[in-house]
Amino acid sequence: MVTVVIGGLFFWFVDLNQIIELLQLADWRFLSAATIALVTAYILLAIRWRYLLGNHTGLTAAFHSVSISNLVNSLTPIPDFALRVLITGQGSGMSIPGATSGMVIERSLEQVMRVLAFLVALLTGYVVAISSGSIAVNAGLIITFLVLIVLLLRNAEQFISWIQIQLTRFPRLDQSRVEQILTDLKNGLKMAGGPRQLTIGWLMSFAIWGAFFVFVYLVLIGLNINLPIPQMIAISMLTLAVAPPSAPGTPGLYQATIVGALSLIAGLDLALMTTFAIMVHILQIIPLIFLGFWGLMGTNLSLRGLLRRQPQVVPVEQDKF
Repeated sequence: MVTVVIGGLFFWFVDLNQIIELLQLADWRFLSAATIALVTAYILLAIRWRYLLGNHTGLTAAFHSVSISNLVNSLTPIPDFALRVLITGQGSGMSIPGATSGMVIERSLEQVMRVLAFLVALLTGYVVAISSGSIAVNAGLIITFLVLIVLLLRNAEQFISWIQIQLTRFPRLDQSRVEQILTDLKNGLKMAGGPRQLTIGWLMSFAIWGAFFVFVYLVLIGLNINLPIPQMIAISMLTLAVAPPSAPGTPGLYQATIVGALSLIAGLDLALMTTFAIMVHILQIIPLIFLGFWGLMGTNLSLRGLLRRQPQVVPVEQDKF
């Protein structure tokens, strides 16, 4: 309900006629190229997702799970990460706790990339009311995220053992099932969180976000937004920091988030930035409609059946690397 209200207020206060005129002047050659860059990023997302799962699922299945979850998240408030874990756990033979471990690592990498994108936007000098202290804070956040990831992985076995001990206090729980779930979770963290896996996962993240950057930058060019290159970089990076395509949002709220963030850059035209935010979302939804429904057909899943189906816990095998 809150999403609907925010989205409705956003579109109520913008000049839709001016936005339509700007869209009519768009150069669809660059927008088509932007779409290709976006699909490339989704393919790379699937490759990273499969890698963090220890290659226990096929690349096509991983791609379908990314496409379906992103499509649903683009149209509804359902989080893409929760749905992707559910799809992977029910359609690939991997347990949901094992897939959850991979998602914990992926979300951690994504948060580091978001903070890094914001830091790059700050370094361009176009973000107003930002001091050198803010830059230091964001650099500190990146280091903090990395330290927390390392601490979690180095102490995962002790932490999970502590959880298991606490759960033994609840006699009504099926302790054998609890043990299986926690074992899958622990093995999943071992698969996704080794030094080699983290290094390669981070390199993949740079490739993914590089493709995202190309996508956003080409949308700016396609809308005939001609600004100094550092300012274009600031707009692109700030957009990725608050609303990356790897975590799409619902219509209205997604655009409001982008426009609100871009208000930190002085001198930008509100109607132009609103048009930009709308086009970024449209170009995400169009390929996701085709890729998402292809994924549903390829996995023989329906969204209603997917959300109702009871998950089965399947032991996670040891690392295949």
